[in-house]
Amino acid sequence: MPGQERMQFLATVADLYYMEGMSQAQIAGRFGYSRSAISRLLTEARDQGIVEISIKHPLERLYTLEQKLRSCFNLLDVRVAHRGMLNYQKTLRLVGKLGANFLTEELPDGAVLGVSWGTAAHEVAQALQPRSRSGLHVVQMIGSLGYGDPEIDGSEVVRTIANNLGGQHHALDAPLLVSDQIGRRALLGEKRISATLEMALNADYALVGIGSVVPERSSMLRAGYLDTKDLEILKAQGAVGDICVTHYNINGKILDLSIHNRIIGVELAKLKKSPCKIIGVAAGKMKAPAILGALRGGFIDVLITDSTAAEEVLLLSKQ
Repeated sequence: MPGQERMQFLATVADLYYMEGMSQAQIAGRFGYSRSAISRLLTEARDQGIVEISIKHPLERLYTLEQKLRSCFNLLDVRVAHRGMLNYQKTLRLVGKLGANFLTEELPDGAVLGVSWGTAAHEVAQALQPRSRSGLHVVQMIGSLGYGDPEIDGSEVVRTIANNLGGQHHALDAPLLVSDQIGRRALLGEKRISATLEMALNADYALVGIGSVVPERSSMLRAGYLDTKDLEILKAQGAVGDICVTHYNINGKILDLSIHNRIIGVELAKLKKSPCKIIGVAAGKMKAPAILGALRGGFIDVLITDSTAAEEVLLLSKQ
């Protein structure tokens, strides 16, 4: 059977099975094939991309955990997704949807939303359903990676959120890290860069990922800015996590690290003091120390997470 004809036949078999609800035996009888042959044809249809299967996991919130976290850490709001048996990637996607729902409910017309970077922010951006927000401005809070995974870069996340919500995006035309303080001062002296950072610092809301020094969960490692040795050094200095690449310890104290003098972005200490409502998004048990440090430091006002992270945070907070 010629290529185009076979693709059409695969599509017909798939349509009968997935859309019309016919059994493999019924389809086999119609075309004179064996049932096992139809099974192989359906597998081929998936492999060829003719069939794309999408499973939407239910978004269940755990209100008891939300209330415990809210009262324990004096948060304005908490959203906790029930993880169930999902792996980390699917859990992160679920938490992204929870974060997208929060933004949809919360953001008014004319708001300014600052956005950092990372996998959690990316999942929130991807989960946003297109709808218009009049006068919305979405601004990049820290510089761009320049390499690594472009989808989790701040500039791409900002653009995606702005496009989905019908807002205007403001990119920060600078790298995330520079080689020394001299280069940092020079870039911060650029009018366009300083204006963008000023806008981000005075945003009404900020969407931030909560970074980790655990290698399996470190966006800085995946992006190539740090290696495993760098992470070990950070952990030895007491770091458990970071927000906007500013690292802190388990008690929420910002650490005095040389890397902080090379960041082009909003300073976490200044962001904390601003009237901006900071929305922290993170998932998974491994992120619990980083989340706890952020909560103790008062770096976030709203927490979006999953049940395994929430339970571990509450457990660690009692130690």
